[in-house]
Amino acid sequence: MTNCEQLIQELEQAPDDLVESVLAFLHRAKATRQENSLAKFAGILSDSEAEELRKTITADCRQVDLNEW
Repeated sequence: MTNCEQLIQELEQAPDDLVESVLAFLHRAKATRQENSLAKFAGILSDSEAEELRKTITADCRQVDLNEW
């Protein structure tokens, strides 16, 4: 079952006030993505890709050579 199918199934069983809250949140999230130039990149990495990138940044980008200057 896809995430969309699962969401629809959950919403079909949810009370109206909860559905309205979810819909309002979705509208806010959509508006935020349109306003923020970096938001279009949210969610483009899989969990494993994000973890690999995090490890690479930690290992390679946080190295300070105090004698370099």
